Amino acid sequence: MIPRALLALVVACAGLPAGAEEPRLQRCLVSFLREGEVKVPAREPGVLVKLAVREGQVVAVGEVLGQIDDDQPQMEKRKAQAEHDQAVARAQSDVDIRFAREASLVARLEWDKAEESHRRAPQSVSEIDRKRLELNWTKSLLQIEQSELEQKLASLTADSKQVEVEVAGKGIERRLVTSPVGGEVDEVFTNLGEWLQPGDPLVRVVRFDTLRVEGYVDSARWDPEQIRDRPVTVTVTLAKDRTETFTGRIIHVKQAVESGGDYRVWAEVENRRERDSEIWIMRPGMTATMEIHSSRPPLA
Repeated sequence: MIPRALLALVVACAGLPAGAEEPRLQRCLVSFLREGEVKVPAREPGVLVKLAVREGQVVAVGEVLGQIDDDQPQMEKRKAQAEHDQAVARAQSDVDIRFAREASLVARLEWDKAEESHRRAPQSVSEIDRKRLELNWTKSLLQIEQSELEQKLASLTADSKQVEVEVAGKGIERRLVTSPVGGEVDEVFTNLGEWLQPGDPLVRVVRFDTLRVEGYVDSARWDPEQIRDRPVTVTVTLAKDRTETFTGRIIHVKQAVESGGDYRVWAEVENRRERDSEIWIMRPGMTATMEIHSSRPPLA
């Protein structure tokens, strides 16, 4: 059995005059957009050390709402940064390579001198000494390769430490609670000094600049294709029987026909503030009249 209130809403929204050329939906509901009401959560556990907003404050996308204690990731970042700088210094230094090259020149001269002496006087340098000098020269050549390899490894270590610096930076960033949407802070859920777990809401941010207006269309008179993506004019009644009109567009038409023969549609409507005021004229929870136009809404 359909509740009386719902039945009244369906009848009112579907009750179009016989000669009407365009739907006029009565008692349509004004609400937030699906993405226009967000509970912004903490992403990391910790103590809330900064609360940067209050109820009613306007915030932009990415604005900091609060901060969780980040002492540990700050220290991790400093440690990783120091290790990265050390690795970069080692990677940029060629002292070991230059020393190994100079040492190889000396070793080669010693070996050459021993070989020259051996050619002049075969018994002047023992075979063991010649082999030892040759080995020293070979060792000095390998030391050059080893120094070059260590320089490459230091460069790779610097890259690895840079990743650690970035990871620590992300940990710091994740402890900043920022707004994913532009809007107003409607409610603050926690206080300074409280412990938050990931997922615990910090504040609720809502968008009033664009709202959703939902109503019902008589399926016996209007096919969904006739309604889809059409412009609308929305009228709301304020205090002292004052009315204001707004424009928007149908953004969704439900395919299912509900009991009573009507289907739901909703529009996104641009809101505005009262003159010289921070108060929005159209507010979620209001009821409105929505006219759906065939092409363009009439000029005001």
